[in-house]
Amino acid sequence: MKNQIENHLDSRLLKQTWQFMRATFSQAPEKFKQLAESLPELFTDSETDINLREKRKVYLVIAKFLRKNFQKPLPVCLGAAHILCDEDDPRLLLDGVLDNETEKLATSAKEVILSIKVLYEPLPNRSYNRRIEILWLKNDKPTVVKVEEEVSWDYLPGDIREERLHSGADPLTYKLYQQEA
Repeated sequence: MKNQIENHLDSRLLKQTWQFMRATFSQAPEKFKQLAESLPELFTDSETDINLREKRKVYLVIAKFLRKNFQKPLPVCLGAAHILCDEDDPRLLLDGVLDNETEKLATSAKEVILSIKVLYEPLPNRSYNRRIEILWLKNDKPTVVKVEEEVSWDYLPGDIREERLHSGADPLTYKLYQQEA
């Protein structure tokens, strides 16, 4: 129990430090930027709210896609993922960087990403397969990137569990982003 409390306090202190440093991320020393690459995963892993944890995991997948394809720091990519998906929860927005570089990345991403959706497919063992699909233009050809992970019943967001109890075992799909026509 003592370790959990200490870890929670360490996580809160880290988040408070990050909130201060994220405002000046572009001017931060390179060593800090390297450290900041691990922060989104630390915030996700330390989250105790199941709904927020799941959202953080989804945004982290999108941010990693952006980092791989646009070669920007992960905190900047996370901020761009929030912009793309119109996220407005201040608890989540604090995880990434929101500055001019983030805005430019989000604009560039909107030019090539056609859609982002998350599918939750029930599995026989009371868990779900979460599949994040990013449809984007790669070399001017529509290409789908899929990232799948099994999520146990205990870690599913409340709305997905509720939907399963009311509607049965149908897959659930959430569109997070759709390119404007």
